Amino acid sequence: MTKLTPVHPGNRIELPSEWAAEMGLSKYAALEKTKDGIVVHSCSGANWDEVFLHKLRIGTASESPHEIEVTGDSVLL
Repeated sequence: MTKLTPVHPGNRIELPSEWAAEMGLSKYAALEKTKDGIVVHSCSGANWDEVFLHKLRIGTASESPHEIEVTGDSVLL
């Protein structure tokens, strides 16, 4: 089913409320750009406990520098 919606200032669009309810959207939505358009996925916001759950723990890094991945979030001291 296709529906038209205006693009508001700031590139905001409003999803039909019944679509948001069916998808379980509340505070956040994940957007994926594809060659055919934009896909909207439901997601929940992460809290700090969830963020740090997947971070590297002190003393667990590999001793081999070839096995260490450095990203933009990494800090080298």
